[in-house]
Amino acid sequence: MSHLLIRIFRNSTTRIMFVIYLLIIGLSTFFLVFGYYDQLALQEEGQYRKLQAVVSSVAMEMDGDEIEAMMKSYPEKDGITSKNGNGIYRKYSEIMNGVVKYNNMNSPMYTLVYNPDKNIFEYGIRSDDQVYFRHEYVNFPDVLIEKMNEGGTIPRYDSENGTWISAFYPIRNSEGEVVGLLEADQEFTAFIMEVRDRFLKGALVMAVIVVVIALAVLFYARRILKEEERQKETLRDQKRTIELKNLNIKASINYALKIQSSLLPSEGHFSSLFDDYFIFYQPKDIVSGDFYWMEQIGDEVYVAVADCTGHGVPGAMVSVICSNALNRVVKEMDKRNTGEILDHAADVVTDYFSKGDTQMRDGMDIAFCRINLKTLKLEYSGANNPVYIVSKDDFQTLPSSRQPVGEFPDRKDFESTSLQLKKGDQVYLFSDGYADQFGGPAGKKFRSQKFRELIRTVSNLPMKEQGSVLERRFNEWRNDLEQVDDVCVLGIRV
Repeated sequence: MSHLLIRIFRNSTTRIMFVIYLLIIGLSTFFLVFGYYDQLALQEEGQYRKLQAVVSSVAMEMDGDEIEAMMKSYPEKDGITSKNGNGIYRKYSEIMNGVVKYNNMNSPMYTLVYNPDKNIFEYGIRSDDQVYFRHEYVNFPDVLIEKMNEGGTIPRYDSENGTWISAFYPIRNSEGEVVGLLEADQEFTAFIMEVRDRFLKGALVMAVIVVVIALAVLFYARRILKEEERQKETLRDQKRTIELKNLNIKASINYALKIQSSLLPSEGHFSSLFDDYFIFYQPKDIVSGDFYWMEQIGDEVYVAVADCTGHGVPGAMVSVICSNALNRVVKEMDKRNTGEILDHAADVVTDYFSKGDTQMRDGMDIAFCRINLKTLKLEYSGANNPVYIVSKDDFQTLPSSRQPVGEFPDRKDFESTSLQLKKGDQVYLFSDGYADQFGGPAGKKFRSQKFRELIRTVSNLPMKEQGSVLERRFNEWRNDLEQVDDVCVLGIRV
């Protein structure tokens, strides 16, 4: 049972049901107890009104002068010992007895006379056959004196004979003076028992209802918990299925990473051609839509950084197509001019993506250079990606054509720019991922101008240190924000 209650309180739905159940019990108990005391108060109020009506109506019909004269005629205790011992006594005793019987009262009525010398009340006339003439009423309630002139009620009190309520009213003589009090008592125990019986019956009914509700709550709670357990098991199965699929997907992506990595130039290949260089390559996901590319033909080295459409797996697939397009044009078509290479690469990419029923406009932005290792002559062509050249006393930006390598309306031939480098000049090729990264105190883009200034700042460092600074600065700028795009920056000192 305790285990079931723990499960009930752990589940939000059953916890709410249980709280509602407790509220129902609480409210039912409150209204039951409130009803008991309310009924008791109503009964008490009704009996008080009845007693007040009786004593007031009878007292006002009594001749105070007669009663006053009788009491003066018999100043001693037990001056009258029987009901028939005095005509006035008998007269009013019989009147009062008739009233008691008519109103089904369970206690006799009686008159009281105040003795100021002794500060006590003394009994006078009684409605029954018992005679306690001028017997002292010593422990009387203060309200008898306080309200002697207007009459009132005595608060409910307990005695050895039960619980009682009383009402009294003044008896006046012809001059309006109070010569005595008429009091009537009513045993209230029977009314308390009657209300208590109704309360117990109501409590019994409520207990039955509470038990029925409890059984219903437990029944539905079990159903809800079983359904929850079924849903949890379904979720666990789905989780296991998803985890298995994720493992398969991750394995496929990791294999795709191996394929993509095999297409990238190795560190050994770079170091065999350039003494000083760096590569900052940070995909947004495991695989990347950015790639760097290099091919040597004789004394000339072709080097590029490309940004393909998309990132992640889609971008990586496009990067394989675009990388193969460059290989095909340079190796198979034997093209040497950088502009012509990009023109033919655009044809290859467009042709590849137009084979299916759906026309696709994927392609790449690229910074593409040809460097003669002996003469240090550089030829450059670009598609939306410029190249930075840093000399000892100069910083140049070689602009690109405003079109991608791929399907593009009104496509034009790619232009080529030639430049004579000097020993120690630095060439920077990059995608737009670095400049487009959001971060910093305001969460804004890094932007191209700030990237250009950063390149200028680090250009006096060895290339490997430059790469480390660029990587550290990028991650500090990004901080906890998500990386928005693939990043690739390639620096070469000739």
